[in-house]
Amino acid sequence: MSSKDTGVSPVEFPQYNRPLIIELLDYKNPYDYHKPHRHDYFEIILVEQGEGKQFIDFAEYKISGGQLYAIYPGQIHLMHRNSATGLLIQFRKDIFKFLQPLKHYQLYFPKQVFNLDIESFTHLYDVAVRMMGLLENKELTPFTHHKLYSYLQIILISLPEFHEAKTDMLTTNIVTKFLSLLPQHIKTEKKVSDYCALIGCNTEKLNEACKASLGKTPLKLIHEELMLEIRRLMLLDELSLKEIAFELNFDSQGNFSSFIKTHSGLTPSELQQATLEIYK
Repeated sequence: MSSKDTGVSPVEFPQYNRPLIIELLDYKNPYDYHKPHRHDYFEIILVEQGEGKQFIDFAEYKISGGQLYAIYPGQIHLMHRNSATGLLIQFRKDIFKFLQPLKHYQLYFPKQVFNLDIESFTHLYDVAVRMMGLLENKELTPFTHHKLYSYLQIILISLPEFHEAKTDMLTTNIVTKFLSLLPQHIKTEKKVSDYCALIGCNTEKLNEACKASLGKTPLKLIHEELMLEIRRLMLLDELSLKEIAFELNFDSQGNFSSFIKTHSGLTPSELQQATLEIYK
């Protein structure tokens, strides 16, 4: 099965002349959203009502009203919506230069779904509707841009607060920064010391922070991210297993196979078959 057969390919941000895009959840996608895909931009989904399910990086979520989903660049995504209404907010990472002091890595959470109470959901949905109204203007003035950034910041800055109230929040910036760097550099950086150099800390400090927040060592998190990227590339099915090993800078096909066997108990071919089965 090739990428030509599946129609799966990375989806780029559709309008580079816009700071962000807001669409109705049932809008006509410019790509085949019925098949697994990955974006090069952030996506916030507000589900007003409806049902169905969606997969985000191999985790399955049941869709229901009052939910908010945060999907990051590079994640594999597939939504099966039987009948769902709501709004979809899309924006690139470079927008964060206008959202100080909020950083993009503060939006990386262990789970992508937020099941909100009626008051919280209604507030964020109303803010999104206001943004959608502003974007109806063909030409956006500087003041309109600032309004959009302010409204978006209200939505995004609420997410860590909701997350802290419902789960164990990653309180240490060093950990959230490390987690955001992993998907960006996993193809080339495989050592804890590599990420410490990027963050500007020593290995002991990062090790202590990760254990305290997540109960895992940085090396285990690196290996988990590497396995995740392997499965993403297998699912996109654009590269052979040999090419995936090369893409991720394994020094040999044997080391690639051994790594997969150690962390999954499967051969590369078996892991790819099991991964493709999830999205059928």
